[in-house]
Amino acid sequence: MSHTTSIGNVSITDIDALRTAVAKLKEQGINCDLVENEKPRMYYNNQHGKCDYVLKLHDCPYDIGFDKQENGSYVPVFDEWAGHVQKQLGCNCPTDNAEDRSKAHIGKLMQGYATEAAINAATAQGYYVEGTETDEQGNIQLIIGGVA
Repeated sequence: MSHTTSIGNVSITDIDALRTAVAKLKEQGINCDLVENEKPRMYYNNQHGKCDYVLKLHDCPYDIGFDKQENGSYVPVFDEWAGHVQKQLGCNCPTDNAEDRSKAHIGKLMQGYATEAAINAATAQGYYVEGTETDEQGNIQLIIGGVA
């Protein structure tokens, strides 16, 4: 369907990081929950099937589904019609590239996921994360210490 956006070059491989990112979105006041084995809400009822994971956006008419790929990773899929999802999770996009704009529609989620996945990867390798710093443009840097 024309409203459906699937961001193929984004892959979710760490569900624990996704859960933590969603919890942090909730702390920021975004009314959402990560649920399992549901159909994401989109403009048309038959627009998309059931997904292993769905980010339910309670203050939005649409959700974000996560389609499982052959390699076991998940790709976000959502309806970008009228910018409903973007109003909840969007961030600024510095380019006119369509793929970049689609990623920006769920930028808060993707930035939170990337941060949590990096923290999980660092701790799995024996490092400890001292904290994070965010610059004026919203870029997040992890402060990683030596082996724990």
